[in-house]
Amino acid sequence: MFKLFTIICLVAFVHGAHIKQSAVKHKPRQASYQLEEVDAGKELIEESQDYYAYPKYQFEYGVKDPLTGDHKSQWEMRDGDIVKGSYTLDEPDGTQRIVEYRADDRNGFEAIVKKIGKPKHLEELGKQLAVKQAADTHHIVGQSYSKLKKFS
Repeated sequence: MFKLFTIICLVAFVHGAHIKQSAVKHKPRQASYQLEEVDAGKELIEESQDYYAYPKYQFEYGVKDPLTGDHKSQWEMRDGDIVKGSYTLDEPDGTQRIVEYRADDRNGFEAIVKKIGKPKHLEELGKQLAVKQAADTHHIVGQSYSKLKKFS
């Protein structure tokens, strides 16, 4: 039964391959309508003004995840064209990176990068991680924190 079906499909395919298809060409229709100008919203556009909102914000966040060892924090504030901020993070080699930055229209972007601590060797870090994971098999919870006051 399968052989018969396969042969019928093969014959239909070969027969269909020899059929020449001709393309039908249509003449483009000429548009017989005209667009009218609509004045909806013109008055609003002419009367609207582009208001400049004074840029002022501040934020702060931090993460301390004992499971992955991810420990970082950042704060930033902007008042007009002046931006100030800082971020810290624990590097994989055991050091801590602290970056303090400032940007304004006069001096551009300036950053001071500090590295605190002495880099540890990979073998030592692997041993510390294994001991920490064995000790922390219970009660592992990631934390997020912020020191900003909540505005109501």
